[in-house]
Amino acid sequence: MISKIIIRTWGGNGRQQMISIFGGMDADPRGENFFDMLKKSFCPRLKLISFTTIVSALIIILYITMLGVGGINKHDRFLSVYEKTLNDFGGNDPDDVKSNYEIFRWVTSLLLVGDFYNLILAIFMILICYSILEATQGLNLTLIVFFGAGACGALFGDLCNICKYRTYSETFSCIYACVGFLIGYIILYWKKLDSLGEMKCAVVCFVAIVVIFVMIFTFGSGQNNFYDNFGELGGFLGGLFIAMSLVQVPQSGEFEGICRKVGYGFLGVQVGLSIILLYSLSCS
Repeated sequence: MISKIIIRTWGGNGRQQMISIFGGMDADPRGENFFDMLKKSFCPRLKLISFTTIVSALIIILYITMLGVGGINKHDRFLSVYEKTLNDFGGNDPDDVKSNYEIFRWVTSLLLVGDFYNLILAIFMILICYSILEATQGLNLTLIVFFGAGACGALFGDLCNICKYRTYSETFSCIYACVGFLIGYIILYWKKLDSLGEMKCAVVCFVAIVVIFVMIFTFGSGQNNFYDNFGELGGFLGGLFIAMSLVQVPQSGEFEGICRKVGYGFLGVQVGLSIILLYSLSCS
């Protein structure tokens, strides 16, 4: 019903974006069954060959490979990998990034998970969040959010964990990057949403539900030795600022222009300041 009302009240390209990001409904919802509703609400354009499915398959393959190469750590969570194995495969190690300039770990760590529980959780969240993002914003922006905002999270995590000699998985940084992107999308479209009237509240509530859903399933129950809360915060901020900077808004006005300046400014501050502090501070 949300999409049907938006169709009647929205015009231009912005209409199509708002329709698909909140379900992509293209028929009478009364004719849908339960599974149709789930797919259209959470995975509107999930295909066999898409970035979302490919990156999910890659994460699974790398996890199985790590178990096969390094063995199972029976003293940690179910089917957990060893920290050394995670490090060898490119996990985010603040000391290696700072001392040996191994900045590739900001990207490789996005594809690595440390145990079976977090694997299931990560794949589930990626399929939901990134199928929505890929369906509405296209491949290029999806890549920027996943790898760009995810790397921002890994960088911020390194800064905050600079004195902790551990290796981290940053997959959840990408998930929180997508959450931040959804919130940034709402901020950028805030004035446009006024034309929806009372439905504006429904749209905002939808995003709030997604945020709460992700936090409930990841923040508390998903933690282990490889879990990086600071990386998630950095990924969230990176996704938020990228949305405010790069999302195209039809008939942009003064408000959207201010949002873009804020997005570009804070994104630059986050990345620039994190790099400067990471390579200038030292552990006493």
